[in-house]
Amino acid sequence: MTLRNVLVAAGVLAFVLGVLLYLYFPAVPHSLLGWVALVGLGLPVWVFLEWLGEAVLGSRFFARRSSGFRILLGVPALIALGAVAVVLMRFVQGIVLAA
Repeated sequence: MTLRNVLVAAGVLAFVLGVLLYLYFPAVPHSLLGWVALVGLGLPVWVFLEWLGEAVLGSRFFARRSSGFRILLGVPALIALGAVAVVLMRFVQGIVLAA
């Protein structure tokens, strides 16, 4: 492994940790177990929420509808996705702060 590869890996790790800290703020870990919980739970939840948003809002169901109908159904779908995101993020924050 070259120095360049190590620096790239460290940069990617720093970026991912920065995004996780931003997403789950104010749940800043204060122990090693907290950091493990942040990465072990926070990263899968982040990926799941990204996938869920893309799967729901980018579905063919919405693409085949008129713009008015998409707005009529898209706004409640977006609100529901936001509620799911808040619940999952609060769950991860609670785990990180308890660890």
